[in-house]
Amino acid sequence: MIDMKRVATMAAVVVSAVLAACGGKGSDDDDGTARIRLLNASGAYASLDFYVDDVKKNSGLGYGAVGEYASVSTSASLSTVITNTGSTSALSTTGRSLSKDVAYTVVAYGWQGAMKTALLEENVTAADSGKTKLMVLNSAIDAGSVDVYLTGTDEALDNASAVAASVAGGATVGYTSVTSGTYRLRVTAAGDKSDLRLDVSGLTLASTQVATLIVTPGSGGVLVHALLAVQQGSVSAFNNNLARARVVASVAGNGKVTASLGGSTLLSGGTSPTIGSYGTFVANNSALQLVVNGTPVAVTAPALAAGSDTTLLVWGSAAAPQLAVINDDNRLPTLSTNAKLRLVHAVSGLSDALTLTADFSVIAGDVLPGTASAFGNVTGGSSLRLDVSSPLSTAALYTLSDGTLASRGVYTLFMLGEAAQPSAALRKER
Repeated sequence: MIDMKRVATMAAVVVSAVLAACGGKGSDDDDGTARIRLLNASGAYASLDFYVDDVKKNSGLGYGAVGEYASVSTSASLSTVITNTGSTSALSTTGRSLSKDVAYTVVAYGWQGAMKTALLEENVTAADSGKTKLMVLNSAIDAGSVDVYLTGTDEALDNASAVAASVAGGATVGYTSVTSGTYRLRVTAAGDKSDLRLDVSGLTLASTQVATLIVTPGSGGVLVHALLAVQQGSVSAFNNNLARARVVASVAGNGKVTASLGGSTLLSGGTSPTIGSYGTFVANNSALQLVVNGTPVAVTAPALAAGSDTTLLVWGSAAAPQLAVINDDNRLPTLSTNAKLRLVHAVSGLSDALTLTADFSVIAGDVLPGTASAFGNVTGGSSLRLDVSSPLSTAALYTLSDGTLASRGVYTLFMLGEAAQPSAALRKER
């Protein structure tokens, strides 16, 4: 049973528990010492090193690993630097003012080239006997705001209350007083219990413990993982075992496609061309059954990495349909003014490579049949012209003269159908 009484308001937590880089310290902190360590909460970096005033304090920290505490002086502002292991190039450099006799954990998170940090001040008073003080940090910025539930193993979410609700990317909520025990952890999109992002069991909260649950991103940008960091203690990883997948059908002659993954139907008799919806499946353990126009098609089951998004593209002739497994990077654009856009070429019988332009600037070039381009960045807004062309055709195969791509949106332009009459579908993924 969860005690939903707040031990501290969010505002107090932001001020005192997760400090800004310029966090203050009193005048009586001069000539004292603090303890500091690094936690790698970024799956984008295989191994990190941590420096304080040019002295290496932690090294070789992989995802979910935390370093030993290092004693540092609090007599002046410190410079903390995070690098790839063995490198001298800084991924993050921050000046920090620490208070004496306080322990700190620097949490490194974010994707390659966009590292961020949060500073946990670990001097929170212990919880009451039989209770745990829990704070939630959402470092999965691409996943958007999330709700966090702690329940019994077989308890449905229907009547469950979130231990932390609407936790925005990069923000914290807590501390919440929770009855100590072992829980099933579920993370959903904010306000939508049906949009499950993480479901794992065996998260144990000890009596009198103070801990931070860090929601971390999956590679697809939608599903998440989690880390439990105990105040001045160890860090435990709770990795997602799920992946998301969908079927896109583009078989010649309006071929009908049925596909199931792990025993669950993804698409049932879908008439080509059609774009299916994402479903959630156990990662790396899902057999694929594919039927085209009533005939089973022998295919190799795709390896769906935990936390990933995947498109299973069924395309080509009805006599010899093909399967292409496409990785879907549904992370949001780094810049708030940009949209992400890519091209998928699934036109049956068209061997030409395709090119996608936005306002006459190339976004994707030489996209071969059965493949997807990498995402390109486009300034979000309206009145955008999109053209898809092939080098062997004088006229564009597709033109959208007055398109709108929302800033921070993720889009795929699918070229589907047959060479004699290709069709296009602009899909907003996020």
